[in-house]
Amino acid sequence: MDMKLSTYLSEHDLSASDFAARMGVPVSTITRWAKGERTPGIDMAHRICEATSGAVTASDFLLSREEAA
Repeated sequence: MDMKLSTYLSEHDLSASDFAARMGVPVSTITRWAKGERTPGIDMAHRICEATSGAVTASDFLLSREEAA
């Protein structure tokens, strides 16, 4: 199942600030990833996958970029 980061955050009642703290990145970075304005690098995409127990995968970010194009 494909899931955008924004959907994951919403469904798990997590703020961008909460997730940013968990991932060790600025809130603005999480916001840009969630909006599809930026794509995390492969290492960070892997960490996001782990942090979301596989709900958000690297391919979910690629799909977001393709939909925006």
